[in-house]
Amino acid sequence: MYWNQSETNIWVAGHRGNPVESPENTMASFRNAMEAGLDMIELDIQMSRDGKLVIMHNFTVDQTTDGTGAIREMTLKEIRELDAGCKFSETYRGEKVPLFEEFLELTKKYPNMMYDFELKEYPAEGNERRAFDAADQVIALIEEYGLGDKCVLNSFSAELLQYIHNKYEGRYKLHGYYPQSLMRELNGRNDVYDILYCACVCEDFTRKNFEILRSKGIDTWAGTRFNNREMIDLARSCGATLITCDNPKEVMAILREMGLHK
Repeated sequence: MYWNQSETNIWVAGHRGNPVESPENTMASFRNAMEAGLDMIELDIQMSRDGKLVIMHNFTVDQTTDGTGAIREMTLKEIRELDAGCKFSETYRGEKVPLFEEFLELTKKYPNMMYDFELKEYPAEGNERRAFDAADQVIALIEEYGLGDKCVLNSFSAELLQYIHNKYEGRYKLHGYYPQSLMRELNGRNDVYDILYCACVCEDFTRKNFEILRSKGIDTWAGTRFNNREMIDLARSCGATLITCDNPKEVMAILREMGLHK
């Protein structure tokens, strides 16, 4: 059984790999997290100017590489020439911005790992086709690599999640956010919550709010603020079944001490 997280078996997802020990969203970070035996890896997918899928959270390369500029305005060749490790430490100098397919090749070595793929292309006015094309490319690749049942597709865009749900007839697990104010293109409608498998609660951490989501059949996950014993205990008391964090090894160790991670 793939999806067996629960209030008594809280999963740990490495946010962009294991970014406290390795540069975020790099192959080094993903290998570090996967070798630690986490339950899930979370990563961010964007599309280059020439339509290639790369892994990076920020919309520009400035913060995590030695370059400057927006991902969407750079070719894959330009992106791959950047150093994505040197700003973290000299140990990781030479680390590249990964292709999504490069990461998918790595998954072959970890058959029990689960994945949270955040889609960073949003269908804002004028960008609809690009966002939908990127989502379609991601889905084609996860099917090619046999990960359709082992991942969630994650977005802050209600419109994009609805597009995936409609086009693929509810085949994929969709990940949104709570409260509603975090969801783009919601436009006062709550129907996106009717199609979600899970939602990450980012504010108003009360059991009542978690129960609102669970009453809709939505699995309740906790975000990166739940990174120490006090916050982990709050996640437990609210009914979270998964914690996405930047320090996944530490969080997993605390959960095991509490008897909440198998």
